[in-house]
Amino acid sequence: MKKKIILKTKNKNYTINIEPESIVKNLQTIINKHDKSVFLIDRKVFYVFKKIKNFKKQNYILINCSEKIKSFKNYAEISQKILKFGINRNTKIIAIGGGSLGDLSGFIASTILRGVDLIHFPTTLLAQVDSSIGGKNGINTTSGKNLVGTFYQPK
Repeated sequence: MKKKIILKTKNKNYTINIEPESIVKNLQTIINKHDKSVFLIDRKVFYVFKKIKNFKKQNYILINCSEKIKSFKNYAEISQKILKFGINRNTKIIAIGGGSLGDLSGFIASTILRGVDLIHFPTTLLAQVDSSIGGKNGINTTSGKNLVGTFYQPK
């Protein structure tokens, strides 16, 4: 059963696709359509990404995800790695993982090159109903959680 939901915001509309067993098919479609994509992948779900034809040729970064990744240090390190891939304004950042990765990826996508397209593949229930929709992205500081962030809708 495939279902599409159109989410309408004040500034932008985007589609939420719900379809069982579709991650590999949809990732392959993205790879075929876009020459510049960067995949940020939770190491726990890398086995899914490895099912993609020629996955080793893709630009990807494996991340050990937890709430701790949402820091200025990780933001800077991952942003530098993404920039080294030679990205441009047409690059897509694709996050494959749970909520903490979704928050960090959204923050990176909204700030790198002043904003590139972001696509979420949420792999946890909480990420499916929270961080992958709504466009709230943030990182933590020593003063508290999600105190630095942006509102940036996914593609």
